[in-house]
Amino acid sequence: MKTATVKANNVNSLNVQIINILGFSSIAIGTGMALFSANTYAAEAFDACPTEAFIVQTPSGIPKTFGVELGTGSYTVLSPDMGINKALNGVGFSYLDNYLYGWDYENATVGKVGKDYQVEPLTITKDSAAANQNFYVGDVAINENVWYGYRKGKGLFTVPLDGNDHPMNIVPGSKNNATYNITDFAFHPTNGFLYAVTNGSSGKLIKIDPSSGASETIGTVITKDSGSFTFGAQFFDPDGNLYLSNNGDGNVFKVNVDADTPQAELFSYGPSSTSNDGARCALAEVPVGDSVDFGDAPDTYGTLIGSNGARHGIVGNMKLGSVVDNESDGYPAPLSDDESDGIDDDDGISMPTGFEIGENAMLIVTTQGDAAFLNGWIDWNQNGEFDTDEKVIAARSLNAGTTTLSIDVPNWAKTGETWARFRLSSVADLLPTGGVSDGEVEDYPITVTETGITISYYPSSSEYTTLAYEDLYPNQGDFDMNDVVMQLRISQFSKNDMVRRVAFDAQLVAMGAAYHNGFAVQLPDVGRGNVQESAIEWSMQGVKQTTSPLEENQTNAVLLFSQDLWQHATPGNGCLYFRTEPGCGTQYRATWQMTVPFIDSVHVDDMPEFPYDPFIFATPGTDHGLAAKNITDGQNPGRKLEIHLKNKAPTDLFDTRFLGMHDDASAASQGQYFQDQNGMSWAIEVPDSWQHPAENQRVDSAYIEFIEFAADETGETKPYWYLNAQDSLIFKD
Repeated sequence: MKTATVKANNVNSLNVQIINILGFSSIAIGTGMALFSANTYAAEAFDACPTEAFIVQTPSGIPKTFGVELGTGSYTVLSPDMGINKALNGVGFSYLDNYLYGWDYENATVGKVGKDYQVEPLTITKDSAAANQNFYVGDVAINENVWYGYRKGKGLFTVPLDGNDHPMNIVPGSKNNATYNITDFAFHPTNGFLYAVTNGSSGKLIKIDPSSGASETIGTVITKDSGSFTFGAQFFDPDGNLYLSNNGDGNVFKVNVDADTPQAELFSYGPSSTSNDGARCALAEVPVGDSVDFGDAPDTYGTLIGSNGARHGIVGNMKLGSVVDNESDGYPAPLSDDESDGIDDDDGISMPTGFEIGENAMLIVTTQGDAAFLNGWIDWNQNGEFDTDEKVIAARSLNAGTTTLSIDVPNWAKTGETWARFRLSSVADLLPTGGVSDGEVEDYPITVTETGITISYYPSSSEYTTLAYEDLYPNQGDFDMNDVVMQLRISQFSKNDMVRRVAFDAQLVAMGAAYHNGFAVQLPDVGRGNVQESAIEWSMQGVKQTTSPLEENQTNAVLLFSQDLWQHATPGNGCLYFRTEPGCGTQYRATWQMTVPFIDSVHVDDMPEFPYDPFIFATPGTDHGLAAKNITDGQNPGRKLEIHLKNKAPTDLFDTRFLGMHDDASAASQGQYFQDQNGMSWAIEVPDSWQHPAENQRVDSAYIEFIEFAADETGETKPYWYLNAQDSLIFKD
């Protein structure tokens, strides 16, 4: 047996215990200041920089080690028992000696783990700040063989790992910086800093200076509508991607910490546990795996591993159809392996009915192997992505065999060629991208059709209606009705008297005022929530727009064409305004096109009358005169000031204090809006390509019959007033 000799002036006062059992000897000094443990057996180191991630969990008091292939989330138990009876936490991998290190709760020291996955307690000496502390946050540095541990409110601590002397010391100044709520951190592979994502419903990425413990919050990278995250295991790859393993469900997220605005994306599905820690050699690439199936849709949908493409580990016999491919990466269309190798592995879904908008489609699904879950997506709006609202099958449980399913083709789907993706797995709730340990993914090109559609045009398929506005509301101003002049054509698409979508063509005709105004169209009695926002298509000057035009905080659907029309036009040389002054003509017109699909079709009788409700509003942050400021408490009115056609009710954002002020004689209780006591309004519609008055020429002077027309609430008197102009008072190019 081995023996140990201890020299001390007062052994009893130190409470020294000498233990010699089966060749292992240790000396424990019971002051709480230090623990000595020396093991005559040292396990062999791991192979240099292994590619797998190590997850250490303690499901029943005894720590277990899992090896996780990050590419698919598949995992194996490497050790069911690590030789201690309490948790091993704060685990990190040493690139310099190829061992795992973590905090051994049983022996209250740093534990060393080799290829046998057994914990070897190290001899450490604690300073007073570290005494009686356990650690669940830890990692090993890349450029030095030092383990770093963290405790909120206590500080950042270091333990050198080389040699036989392992003093634990607090990093100077770190106690005052120890305010962040984390359950693990990891060293960046190249820049020397520690990174972590905080826990809770909103995970924030923080960057930690290991020399002081000072932290910098980079930003929120992930949020959860209900519940919270606990990222007990965090580790890097050599490209600066931080991987986060969530304790509750085992989901592994990936964050590129070097990106301008880092965001977490679900990368794969791993083992879950309430006690969870992990480590990985940060300089090792993340391999795909040996037996993996990928999709083959275009890569905008997430197909290649570099795009976090959909991928499944091939295990057992779980699959769609009869054939599954073993691939090293995805083969996006049009170069999919179905074409290149002549073997079509996409054989699990047949679609006998096709896909017609507004109708049901039938899918016949064939599966093999154990019972599993099917998830499916179809890119209805053809934007090259599988959006959240395009999931057509959600966690449908299927037994082996053939199952017939029915899905609805939404009214807002777009006709033409698009893609579908189906994923079978033992994991119930999958996303269209990311890795999973079993099953198969199959992608299909499909065609969406539409029949029996009637298109109603206003005023016609080739003409525009003209909308003219006076922007000095609630003062009448010069009443030349050319402060904003727009032209609008509306197309209404219906089947069996049910309107599925509407489309607008608009162009800016003139602006005869210095004030800045925006232009929008309200759809009275068509709820905002009935518009399929993700499927709206619109362009400006032929350029596709990526922001949504559907205004927030509105009951009705309100579509914003422009917040500031002066951004789309400039006065000519020597001109103050756009197309209102003599000699200031131009053929230029700013143009907009917009198609707005409905979730639920609207009966034609329930649609608002043409031209719906086009209006202008004060551009936010710009001056709109003293009268408006006096009503809006001295502030620029912005969206609070709207000008609608006569007797059209304003939107939810309008400030009703404008009603009845100055020249306005609105009576909301009687449905009267935006008119003075003579029935004259601040906005008019002319169902023609109207010639607007020249600058400072009143509309009732340029068109003398307008006075009689405006005074008649029925609109039956002089309905064609706009055809009889005083030629010298109207604008001409």
